[in-house]
Amino acid sequence: MLVYITTVCPICHEEHEVGVYQDDYLRWCDGALAQDAFPYLNANEREMLISGICPACWDEMFSFDDEDEEEDEPDYEDELREADLEMGFNPYMGGYDYDC
Repeated sequence: MLVYITTVCPICHEEHEVGVYQDDYLRWCDGALAQDAFPYLNANEREMLISGICPACWDEMFSFDDEDEEEDEPDYEDELREADLEMGFNPYMGGYDYDC
């Protein structure tokens, strides 16, 4: 028998329904992992059951676009690279050259 579980996203407060088989739902309630109990659900549907977070909010929370970076934040990568080379970092060996 198919049952529908209603989840409420804790971020946007929208309701979503996920349909699962009752036996699988009971297995999940008894401790089975969501991916084992519901192999027919996609990752977004399983995440809604686990955390309640909807796909749109999940994507918003975990998107790592360059646009998200602060423009005022200085870029220290070149300075660190120069400092590493001055301290004996050998990029070809993947480590520092030590004189023993």
